Amino acid sequence: MNTTTDSLVLEHLRAIRADTTDIKSEIRDIKARIASIESYIATLHGDQIRTSIKMDELAQRVERLEKRVGLLDA
Repeated sequence: MNTTTDSLVLEHLRAIRADTTDIKSEIRDIKARIASIESYIATLHGDQIRTSIKMDELAQRVERLEKRVGLLDA
């Protein structure tokens, strides 16, 4: 190959390397954002479970009160 062709190939390889570096950086950012979203979803799931447990406890308390005041058959 002649000098012009060599320099053109090197120029393209440098551009490819720069693009690859940019892509790797963007992928790291995306992975960090996904990890953050996963953490947030896990927190929401835990909150939903705690809310469900509290609702069950409240339902049991209401049922006991209804039985105590005679609104339900014991």
